[in-house]
Amino acid sequence: MARYHLLLIVLLCLFASVTSPTMAEDPVDYTQDIKPILSRRCYSCHGVLKQEHDLRLDTAELAKTGGSDGPVIIAGQSAASRLLDAVQGLNNVPRMPPEGEPLSAAQIDLIKRWIDAGAKAPHEAVPKDPAQHWAYQIPRRPPLPTDVPQPWLLNPIDAFIAAAQAGQQLTPSPPAPKPVLLRRLYLDLIGLPPTRDQLRAFLADEDPQALERVVDRLLDSPQYGERWGRHWMDVWRYSDWDGYGAEVRESKPHIWRWRDWIIESLNADQGYDRMLQEMLAGDELAPHDPQVRRATGYLVRNWYSFNRNVWLDATIEHTGKAFLGTTLNCARCHDHMYDPISQAEYYQFRAFFEAHDVRTDRIPGQPDLAKDGLVHVYDAKGDTPTYLFQRGNEKQFDQTQPLAALLPAILRNSEVKIEPISLPAVAYYPGLQPFQQTEAIQQAQAGFDAAQQSLTAARGKSTAAKKQWDDFVAKRPAETEKKPPQVVISDDFSKPRPELWKPTSGEWVWENGKLLQKSVRNAWTGIVAETPPPADCLIQLKLKSTGGEVYKSVGLSFDLEDPDNFSGVYLSVSGKVQIFHRQQGQDSYPPAASKARPVELNRDYELQVAISGRLVNVWVDGELQIAYEMPMERKPNGRIALWTYDATAEFQRLSVAELAADFALVRNVGEAATPVNEAQLAQVVASAQQLVKLAERTLSTAIANRIWVQARIQADRAAFATPPAPNTEELASIAVLAEREHQLRVVEQKLDEAERKLTEAKQSPANPQPIAAAEMGLAAAQKARDDAYDPSQTPAATYTKFGALYPATSTGRRLALARWIANKNNPLTARVAINHIWLRHMGQPIVPTVFDFGLNGKPPTHPELLDWLAVKLMEHDWKMKPIHKQIVLSRTYAQQSMLSSAQASNLSRDPDNQYLWRANSRRLEAEAVRDAILLVSGNLNLTAGGPELDEASGMQVPRRSLYFRNSKEKKMTFLDMFDRPNVVDCYRRSESIVPQQALALANSPLLLAESRRLARTLSEEVGPSAEPIDLVPFISIAFDQILNRPPTSSELEECSQFLRAQTAKFADPTALVKFTGGVATHVPPAENPHQRARENLVHVLMNHNDFITIR
Repeated sequence: MARYHLLLIVLLCLFASVTSPTMAEDPVDYTQDIKPILSRRCYSCHGVLKQEHDLRLDTAELAKTGGSDGPVIIAGQSAASRLLDAVQGLNNVPRMPPEGEPLSAAQIDLIKRWIDAGAKAPHEAVPKDPAQHWAYQIPRRPPLPTDVPQPWLLNPIDAFIAAAQAGQQLTPSPPAPKPVLLRRLYLDLIGLPPTRDQLRAFLADEDPQALERVVDRLLDSPQYGERWGRHWMDVWRYSDWDGYGAEVRESKPHIWRWRDWIIESLNADQGYDRMLQEMLAGDELAPHDPQVRRATGYLVRNWYSFNRNVWLDATIEHTGKAFLGTTLNCARCHDHMYDPISQAEYYQFRAFFEAHDVRTDRIPGQPDLAKDGLVHVYDAKGDTPTYLFQRGNEKQFDQTQPLAALLPAILRNSEVKIEPISLPAVAYYPGLQPFQQTEAIQQAQAGFDAAQQSLTAARGKSTAAKKQWDDFVAKRPAETEKKPPQVVISDDFSKPRPELWKPTSGEWVWENGKLLQKSVRNAWTGIVAETPPPADCLIQLKLKSTGGEVYKSVGLSFDLEDPDNFSGVYLSVSGKVQIFHRQQGQDSYPPAASKARPVELNRDYELQVAISGRLVNVWVDGELQIAYEMPMERKPNGRIALWTYDATAEFQRLSVAELAADFALVRNVGEAATPVNEAQLAQVVASAQQLVKLAERTLSTAIANRIWVQARIQADRAAFATPPAPNTEELASIAVLAEREHQLRVVEQKLDEAERKLTEAKQSPANPQPIAAAEMGLAAAQKARDDAYDPSQTPAATYTKFGALYPATSTGRRLALARWIANKNNPLTARVAINHIWLRHMGQPIVPTVFDFGLNGKPPTHPELLDWLAVKLMEHDWKMKPIHKQIVLSRTYAQQSMLSSAQASNLSRDPDNQYLWRANSRRLEAEAVRDAILLVSGNLNLTAGGPELDEASGMQVPRRSLYFRNSKEKKMTFLDMFDRPNVVDCYRRSESIVPQQALALANSPLLLAESRRLARTLSEEVGPSAEPIDLVPFISIAFDQILNRPPTSSELEECSQFLRAQTAKFADPTALVKFTGGVATHVPPAENPHQRARENLVHVLMNHNDFITIR
């Protein structure tokens, strides 16, 4: 008990001590607690880049020294330290920092306690002048290390790496096995694994130059440009157009031409400097060359429909990051916090791009820009000023000081000479392009030829009609008095008429001036007219379906003897109009008497039925739908009936009349009625003559158009010649007159067309709507003709060009900027490019912050190597293929990635492999995974280039993955699962390992289809899958084909057991349960159990880690 009390007393004392106010506060550490606050909130105005009031706070000693107003820190006296006044805004000292949120109470308390404790801090070196930062020094070729083993001196890369390893007491790994190295080369250089034949050839070649020959062949392969094009598309943020429906929000349609330019340029080993210049200013560098202007898709990609400032900000940010490794965007709202770049310099950089805009030009053979075109940039408004946005707010800009295009001072180590560029006429007036002029001539000639053919055909019809008239006149009997057709039934259903109508079934009522059928029955529900109709009659009925369950059919019957024998016509909301027959209670629905068309619920329809003998014509809303000859004889005592089937309906008007003697029916829809009387024949003759008149007018218009096209071309050639031709004004006047003549011919032709439409409308047995529309069209055409001939109209001063005219001069700013970026004296450009290339070969960059080489970025791990490669790039005309070759032929690149027990010390000294004592294993990117699946199955289509493919077709279309649409909203789901490139920002691919990826591979319809296809191909090679069977050949060939290596003995045994077990299961129908929710694929599984097992083995191997990994 005494021990218990003693323990309790000790614990209480300890508790009291740790909760004492004087002991609760830990001492403040300058490095951990104070310096991060000053760095984040104070250095931008009081650091190495800038010293307001001569005050620096980037070391404790400088902070104690103070500035022009004296010291701001008095050690041990926080109350007397003006730094505390500043961060709190006390004692008439403005609050600091002036922008952003004030320091928190906790941060202020830390500073106060640090000062009161004596403001102690370790000695710090004063930060260097930013101009001395390594990235701002022009790269020079460093001397090669000599104190390294002789074999590592053969390649300068190895010399630098070996020297760095020696300094860390690291030993390099042995070379990778030849199959592993070959697979690594193929995947790195062309993004596809080698075939078995390529692997066998390499393993059999003992020549020391064999590896170099493979590298040369791969670099010369068209697939090299596709592989490395996809890498650079990441860096340059390639994105197909994005938006909802047809609305374009980001990027532009047809930007795929830039993608093709990237691939073609890389395959041609065009210099990186030239590529850069073409992307930033191809329209200024080679304005006459559409192949070069494609490259400006780099700038087009930043286009944003809703806000030009967002568009330009993206251009500035990613031009800085992609080419210069500089975060210019950090200076948009205020001076850069780390790099010596002011906010004003950000907007001066913007001025290089201020004038540019995006346009789409025609391409040969395609006048419709929505379908295809050449999208590129140009300088639209060279006089647009650039202003500084105060705090980055586009609504608050300083109009008093327009900013000229200028580089940040820290990078201004070579002259940027801006000179306006006078463009060739074909660049600012695309209508001058020879193909456009040729196509205009061809189109005009085609119009002329078609008009001539139409006139010939019209004259032939007119001649035939005239002959028919003459024959009719010669044979016609003496004229008899014409009588109008007699109307037999006419009912507007305004009131019940029991003497006329007899309901047979259903619920028929008269309400609100309409006849309604209110019951829904799955049977014929009718009401019969007691008055017999004429045998040949015209029935006109206004009706609508108002409800029902499935068919919702409403119509009329004729030749009704009883409910089991009649013919009828109906409209069905299921989507058709139909003539049908009922004989002895059996219904017949002839396909020839049916027409699919939309029929809406609760919509009025005019149904018209003309019957002449057994020939029936049916119109809906004035449009002929069915022409049909009934197979049975007519019923002389038949009646008319209205009816529904599975519907409620409303009937508003019915008319049944004798068929006029001159009413002509047709036997086929679309065929002209054969005239049967003088009136109809007279209409045919008049219509044929009117058609001849219209065809003559059309030919006249086509002739005028040919003349106008030629006149425009001649006037254009004269006006845009260098210098302009002396007869320019004369040819322009001729073109104006030719255009005027063409315009007059057009309005006359349109008037003739309107007159013909009205004539046709009046001839059709339709409702008045088409006639009213034709009359309105005629009135509009007459007004247009009158306006065209109005002498008070001011004649045009010039003729219409073949398309838009753009500015004849470009500012030259973008070209000047591009030439400066691609200059050998630029310290950043070559280093940034080399860093990207190195990253994608070695799995890790030399400069870890790939888009930030500035003061806040991480330093290079191998600075001399970076500079050596950068100089080599520039000295070899910026060509990248020599750099690839230098890297992949190095011993460093060829090391194995597998760890061994002998390398335990390496792993402890350099666990992140910073000094490259072994190769880094890397997972294939999303596109390479899909492409490898298609390649090993033999199904990959290597067609290059062309418009982007629908992302939804990626499981069916076996093209390389970079050709499928990829944007924010439109992307292939399979690629998305494997870390497809983020089109917003992808300077370095993210690499995630999540369970969904394994599921995607296991359940992918693509992988299932290709594994089955490959298994069948391999089976054809090794022989049929039947017992007794040697399993080893198939397993071996599958490993070679898919993993580019032979199986180990344990793998061979496991795969053999797998094949036997799978075969046994598939041979026993009761052993497996069909999974109805399985993945559907267009390649079904084999029925043979042995072959099905082989398919599953191939599927397993395609899911193997070695398949999706670069070892």
